[in-house]
Amino acid sequence: MKIRIGGRTLHFKGFQWKKMKWTIRKQMLLWLSAIFVVMFVAMNVFIVRNVQAGNEEYINDDLVVLKNNGLLYVKQILVMNNLDNNEEGFEKIAAALCEEIAGATGNPTAAYAMDGRLIEATNPVLFAQSDFDDLRYAKGGISAFTLNSDGGQTYAYFSYPITIEGNNIGLVRTVADYTMLYLQGNNTIRSVSLVMLVTFAVAMGLGVLFSTRISRPISQLAAISSEVEKAVEQSRLDVKLVVRMARSPRRDEIGQLSRNFAAMIFKIDQQMKTINMDKYELKRISEYTKEFYDSVTHELKTPLTSIRGYAEILEENGFTDKEFFDKGIAYIQSESDRMFQMVVRLLETSKMSGVVDLPKDKVDLESILVQVCESMQFKADKYGDVVNLKVRQRANVFANGDQLREVFINLIDNAIKYGYPNSAIDVVLNASREKVYISVMNPGEGIDEKEIPKLFIPFYRRADSIKREEGSSGLGLGICKQIIEQHGGQIEMSSKRRGLTVVSVTLPVYRGL
Repeated sequence: MKIRIGGRTLHFKGFQWKKMKWTIRKQMLLWLSAIFVVMFVAMNVFIVRNVQAGNEEYINDDLVVLKNNGLLYVKQILVMNNLDNNEEGFEKIAAALCEEIAGATGNPTAAYAMDGRLIEATNPVLFAQSDFDDLRYAKGGISAFTLNSDGGQTYAYFSYPITIEGNNIGLVRTVADYTMLYLQGNNTIRSVSLVMLVTFAVAMGLGVLFSTRISRPISQLAAISSEVEKAVEQSRLDVKLVVRMARSPRRDEIGQLSRNFAAMIFKIDQQMKTINMDKYELKRISEYTKEFYDSVTHELKTPLTSIRGYAEILEENGFTDKEFFDKGIAYIQSESDRMFQMVVRLLETSKMSGVVDLPKDKVDLESILVQVCESMQFKADKYGDVVNLKVRQRANVFANGDQLREVFINLIDNAIKYGYPNSAIDVVLNASREKVYISVMNPGEGIDEKEIPKLFIPFYRRADSIKREEGSSGLGLGICKQIIEQHGGQIEMSSKRRGLTVVSVTLPVYRGL
């Protein structure tokens, strides 16, 4: 599938829409359709009933007027013909009465005796059938009408008794044409239904657009989240693209959801990077720890093995061989001293790792470097080396002077031990507004780039290292790194094969208390 946002198209393969059979859009359309059908049926029923009730009310009122007029006609004709108000008088005026009513209303009219017998009619064929309900009710003294629809025509057969002075003397029946009334009613129903259909169609269209507008970002977020899950598992997630696509310029809840989703993806990515970095760091620390313990084991095992061997031989031979005895005692003493120094270094390393607040003060780096270079020159003289101090910019730092002195003694000592004889060891001091830079440089065989990070691991020593002195424990650079980092600085090393090795120390400039 493809999702397009902000002019960018992201292709997602393998996403199955059938998994979202009842999407929000489908549910909204289903509910809108159900509401439309219910409302349309209810409105039609309501309108039809109201139109029918209105028609019946209109017919009823109209027929009441016809009845009243018919009674007046009967009374007038009886008076004019000087006839009695009885059934006999009614039969005598039946013909005149029908003609009068039909002429006044335009409706066919018939006169009946109280027993339902047809006396006179303006249209005998129309009144030939006498089994209508309205006529039966009229015989019982109740006015009634019957609606009859035939061939698109609607007629009302209206029958009512003629009651004078409490006596029913006859029946009058008339046929009124209400075709136009019902046509108008039907036209009203059709017009209202059409308006309702158009209205609901427009509402349905707007509902579709609205549901699409609402559901599309949600569907896209669902698709993106599904693909993000797969991409994370396969480590192929393009976070920047996903974040750009997930963000929405909308200012409603959907837009807020999209922006929150984008922010969540970004934070998850950052967290995953942090976790990966921590994972790598833990792996590196684990490797370094193993190397550390391997080195410690090796460093302690070697002198102990020698001491034990000499001790066993001395125990067996006693003082029989004074020369061997003196040699063995000297070796045991030498190896014991070396182990003692190694243990002291280990304790110092352990102590350094737990120190948080060291006693510090304003320290003049030039003064310390001058002292260190002068003291180390005596050792350099043994190998024909020269220790040169170059101060390009004086600087002060907030530090522990003794610890910094130990750092620079160790660095210059390494330069003497591992550098070429009869060479110059340059110590350079420089500074900027924020940092102080100290470099110790010496020519030598050089160090492989992959070996440099391991040199700061306690007890690590290169197997192919060429040095002028024995007895190194491999703790020096590790301690230097701890001291410098506890002072808020950094220590780095760079080297070239059969070239220059440079150890760079960076410290923050003293700003005053």
